[in-house]
Amino acid sequence: MITNITLNTNALEQGLDKLWNKLHGTDEHDNLDYWEWVQGVALYGVIKAYEETGQTRYAAFLQQWTADNAHQLRNGSVNWVAPANALLSVYQETRDPELLKQCREVADWCVHGAQRTTNGGFAHVWGPGAGGLEDYKNQLWIDTLFMAGIYMLRFGLFEQNRACTEEALHQFDIHVDCQFDPASGLYSHGYHCLEEKRLGEHWGRGNGWAAVSVIELLNLMNGQPYSTDKYEQVFKQQMESAYGLRMKDGLLRTLLDVEESYPETSGSALFAYAALKGHRLGILDKKYREWGAQIAMEILNNHLADDGTVLHVSGGTDCQDAAGYLRVPYAPRPYSTGVVMMLFSEALAYHN
Repeated sequence: MITNITLNTNALEQGLDKLWNKLHGTDEHDNLDYWEWVQGVALYGVIKAYEETGQTRYAAFLQQWTADNAHQLRNGSVNWVAPANALLSVYQETRDPELLKQCREVADWCVHGAQRTTNGGFAHVWGPGAGGLEDYKNQLWIDTLFMAGIYMLRFGLFEQNRACTEEALHQFDIHVDCQFDPASGLYSHGYHCLEEKRLGEHWGRGNGWAAVSVIELLNLMNGQPYSTDKYEQVFKQQMESAYGLRMKDGLLRTLLDVEESYPETSGSALFAYAALKGHRLGILDKKYREWGAQIAMEILNNHLADDGTVLHVSGGTDCQDAAGYLRVPYAPRPYSTGVVMMLFSEALAYHN
């Protein structure tokens, strides 16, 4: 068991400053003025930084991004739901009726417009003209819980939109039932609904998306008239499995249960966020607090460049065979900035 890991709050705040500066980078790969999941994850990191630190610079950033980019809102892919979290957060601050209209548009697409697989799950399609395989219309991907599920829960509960809330829970049920493997305690990357088989491997970042999505669900649904026992049980089992697969420095591999696969920072950060928040909410025991703190300090000290680039993050990843995952190169993108912002913000919230 990991013991006596100290969260250095000054260092974590300095780490957040580095990540903050990275969001203002000029490299084309850092461009946030686009409506895609990559930007949506980065924005969710800013949302968490604002929620947990209260610093007005984050609120101002979200308001400026929304003013500059809300017109780019588009529907047609579960991945395109993620940036709407920024619109919702800004609306909660400003009560701008135009933003509420757009938030409702996204929620309505989720409830009524999203393409479904044969079992009613959200198909992992990329939208008209956005590329992707034709067969994606038959596939579930675990990413969807983070990219669309969290927004649906946040908006549904905020506006008391029962249809949106219950559709979100329905999607969580479908993805958990199809992709969670009780034998390993881990999720498969995908699921083919026509062939009724899991796709891909126990991908680290994908499992991290699931872990964060479920702990966000447990937090948001606390006190609501819905049972969350199933989600808590699955969350605990997944976290126990991942804990047993950690490396000496606390990090996880890009394929969680394949020893020759490389260490991967973004998936590790997602699990660390889930571990710290799970313990803060009283769901997980102390060893997870220690593990989450270990990962946070490991990333801060050894995987964060001076310019705010998060190092050792895998690039975009499709469902494939094990060898294919190992060929995916490190390629830092704004989503890596977002997930580490989430982690450092949660670490500060935990400490405070």
